[in-house]
Amino acid sequence: MLQITAHDIDRALACLQDGGVIVFPTETSYGIGCDATNADAVARVFTIKGRPDDKGTPLIIPDIESALMFIKVSDKARELMDKYWPGALNIIGPVAINSPVSDKCSQDSTQSVRVSSHPFCATLARRLGKPIVASSANISGQDAIYSIEEVKKVFLGRPDKPDCVIDGGNLPNLPASTTVKVIGDNVEIVRQGSVEIES
Repeated sequence: MLQITAHDIDRALACLQDGGVIVFPTETSYGIGCDATNADAVARVFTIKGRPDDKGTPLIIPDIESALMFIKVSDKARELMDKYWPGALNIIGPVAINSPVSDKCSQDSTQSVRVSSHPFCATLARRLGKPIVASSANISGQDAIYSIEEVKKVFLGRPDKPDCVIDGGNLPNLPASTTVKVIGDNVEIVRQGSVEIES
């Protein structure tokens, strides 16, 4: 795994602030994303991936406190956040009133969020001060990607491509992030992944 430099973070930050789409390493695999409050940029992520419009997408957020801006946080959701964040756990909750996030990121009036444990993602989210779309850097329905060479192959020849690719080297072949849906005290495991959650 390559050491991410300050220049890499500056480059990615400038791209996001300019409404661009980036590919970047996460704690599980390579991700593709943008400023989640920029509807045009979010639409491009969906187009580049060939992602169905009704699927929504997870977000990386700066910190636990900021989650309240994007989802309604129940006591149970907060308990999971305190226990597993930062980490590879996406928590889905009802969309918060006045959330600034593009509607395309949500699904059935719910939104998936996490605080990342990857130093690059964590630093980028804090510096941007906004949620970052964090979908897997692949064509929708295909396998996760763990090397920059695979990233380049996947997007070669696509009509639209990411504007900035951050090379984190070869990533460990880890399971995808875990996803849970938390409505009130009810916890539904949507995907059991890197973080083990008891049902």
